[in-house]
Amino acid sequence: MVNQSNDQDQEFESRTQKKHFAHSMVDLAHKLAEMKHSDMILLPISEQVIDTVVASKKITSHIARKRHFQFLGKLLLNSDHEAVVEAIHDKAKQHEAGLIRQPFLSLWTDKVLENDEIIDQLYETHEHTDIQPLRQLVRMVKKQKGDLKKSKRKLFEYLRFLDNQVPLPPA
Repeated sequence: MVNQSNDQDQEFESRTQKKHFAHSMVDLAHKLAEMKHSDMILLPISEQVIDTVVASKKITSHIARKRHFQFLGKLLLNSDHEAVVEAIHDKAKQHEAGLIRQPFLSLWTDKVLENDEIIDQLYETHEHTDIQPLRQLVRMVKKQKGDLKKSKRKLFEYLRFLDNQVPLPPA
């Protein structure tokens, strides 16, 4: 008889714990509502959850919105919510890694514009990548006299693309 009560005590979950878990599901629902639709589609969630999130954006009444997010939290609870949380964390880590790399890529952009010979270094590290578009972008930036922002942005994006394939060497 003593063994049975120990098993029941281990499986017991207090009301407070249940409420905290329910609130975490509602918070997850709010995170999903804040995401872009294109990012949300990539997550491992069902069509019903996606449709419910899209419908939540149309609700303006405070109480109705609160009930709707509670319903969305319940849907997430019934689905694989751990995978959704993990996918959101992975996406956040990728974003942070991109922010860390951004100053390095800006430095590369400036170095490439100063010296064309640096592009030749990329042939060694990026053998299977076409470097010709990089040369064209550099020429386009150098020819342009007025607004350089758009051209430099394209050059930066291409360097980011190369960096995502194989990390760029130190400039």
